[in-house]
Amino acid sequence: MKKVTEVCLPEYDGEIPHSLNVLLSLPGIGPKMVYLVLNVAWNNSHRICVDTLVNHISNRLGWVAQPGGVKKTRSPEETRISLHKWLRKEEWDPINFW
Repeated sequence: MKKVTEVCLPEYDGEIPHSLNVLLSLPGIGPKMVYLVLNVAWNNSHRICVDTLVNHISNRLGWVAQPGGVKKTRSPEETRISLHKWLRKEEWDPINFW
């Protein structure tokens, strides 16, 4: 977080950037955190927040599969994409807070 503040203070006047790509470029910030920040800070349900635990649980429950197949997803990003196909967009925001 210290590195993030070192970038945000001079470059963004201490504000958190609104842009998906800019947030992803910040040091130590991954996709799950970016999607969560966009959702909470700016009420932008851009994506479902998926980390390794959500990836694991979604696979164990059989909710997700690799594109075009029945094999388990291998990464949080594959799981996120699979969940996006399965869940309606209006469910993305509530599911981020389970």
